[in-house]
Amino acid sequence: MAAAAPAPQSAEVSRQPAEQETDKPAQHKCRFHASSEEWVDELRSDTHTRLCRTAAWLDGLFGDEHEFDGSDFTGKLSIGFRQDEADGFDPRLRVRIRTELPNVSNRLNAFIGRVEEDSYISNTETRQDTISTVGLRSTNDDEDEWLFGLGYRNPHHHSKGLDYSVGAKISSGFNPYAKIAHRYLFETGAANYWRTTQTVFWRRDEKFGVSSRLEYTKIIDDRNIFEWDNSAKYTEEAEQWEWVSGISLHHSFSDYRGISSRLYVRGEEKNPVSIPEYGVNLTYIRELWRPWLFVETGVDLRWEKELPTQRYENVVRFGLQFEMLLGDYYRRRKND
Repeated sequence: MAAAAPAPQSAEVSRQPAEQETDKPAQHKCRFHASSEEWVDELRSDTHTRLCRTAAWLDGLFGDEHEFDGSDFTGKLSIGFRQDEADGFDPRLRVRIRTELPNVSNRLNAFIGRVEEDSYISNTETRQDTISTVGLRSTNDDEDEWLFGLGYRNPHHHSKGLDYSVGAKISSGFNPYAKIAHRYLFETGAANYWRTTQTVFWRRDEKFGVSSRLEYTKIIDDRNIFEWDNSAKYTEEAEQWEWVSGISLHHSFSDYRGISSRLYVRGEEKNPVSIPEYGVNLTYIRELWRPWLFVETGVDLRWEKELPTQRYENVVRFGLQFEMLLGDYYRRRKND
């Protein structure tokens, strides 16, 4: 399925990229033909072409010795909104692009995206980045930012070993970052595995920080997946640990639609309340017209307080989002 991944891999719909031209000059290698003249196919074709050419332009800044092929270009475009009782209306536009840049290095991959800066750099993003996703408390008020980065991960061991990335925020001022992470996948059975990520990162405005992430996944059957995720982070700027823990159940009604539910708690080391926030969210996701286009709706109900003398107050948030996949996105993602 899409970002909420309510179905196991065996039930996922096959994503087939549109046919790519191979007999054009290098500057046209990114052009994709729409599979029909309908507006939705033309929109995807135009989006893929423009974003891929942006990546090709960036590669060209480093020389023209190697031709930008574009065959490994993948991406995801999400647009929607959240309406929160406490924080009001929040429009949402996120873009993720991954591709090789041959004129930079044949061993490095590029990332270009409009994402939540803090959680991306600290590797504390939840893998199911839905409209209802709830992460660390420090990300509550953060705006999505444009980032550009270059990174390396062993092509033979995508789920294990060291990887590193350097880059910068390129919107709202230039802010460089660097991070190195160690990932490991423990398979404890045919349908069970643990995933760990330990990260050291640096940002000019937050200095150094560390984060730790632990995930457990159990494939119950062809229609149900259980997940337990935990993240913790410490930065020199905040001088405290913060954490979030959640359990999720993803249920697939079919290969084209499913629902995800998640219970979570969030906390901070120096907060006078041991558990200042907990909640539950539900996300419904379905294919829309094409196997690469999805719509998701979600609701988050949380209870929060900042002082021990206060009572927990409930807050409701509703969200709606459309998501478009570019290239063979899920083949690439399974290697992450």
